[in-house]
Amino acid sequence: MVQKVKTVAIVSLSSGVLGEDFVQHEVKIGLERLRRFGLEVKFMENALKGLDYLKEHPEKRAEDFLQAFSDDSIDMILCAIGGEDTYRLLPYLFEEGQLEKAVKQKIFLGFSDTTMNHLMLHKLGIKSFYGQAFIPDICELEEEMLPYSEKYFLELIQSGSIRSIEPSPIWYEERTDFGPKAIGTKRVSHENEGFLLLQGSPVFQGEILGGCIDT
Repeated sequence: MVQKVKTVAIVSLSSGVLGEDFVQHEVKIGLERLRRFGLEVKFMENALKGLDYLKEHPEKRAEDFLQAFSDDSIDMILCAIGGEDTYRLLPYLFEEGQLEKAVKQKIFLGFSDTTMNHLMLHKLGIKSFYGQAFIPDICELEEEMLPYSEKYFLELIQSGSIRSIEPSPIWYEERTDFGPKAIGTKRVSHENEGFLLLQGSPVFQGEILGGCIDT
């Protein structure tokens, strides 16, 4: 099977932490993994400019978002990490129809604060994937990506879609140390009980609109 995704662009649409020195050991791990998956990696122009710059310049984050969609050599747009203020991109994407003019159907992936970006794309009829981000998932400090995350990421880059979603058999406690000394250490894990039905029938159908409720 020919892999669907060949080139992935990394964008910082929320936090600019990707450009900070204290995460470069994680970035190195993530880049090596993406290349091992057969991907060419492109950091958008402003993605590595750091916390302060991107906090002060939401218009630069918006420029990267638009350029990533406009560039036909890019098959997939991967968010670096979430944050708290990607809503500040709105005027630079919608006031003059900038995003509507730039978008085309391609894979867009991220979670948490990125929910807002997913909703922007949904408004314009673009299907996107609520899932892994570069730093939290691809740059995982264990020897390999966590297996559940890796399984669906590989399915997405190989086929361009996700056929079905099953619950992970385990869940992990968050790390307290993300420094270089934590490289290769395992997370504390627990058995997962599967899907939890809150209300209604256990069998239903319809469109899926996923995201972060807090956002």
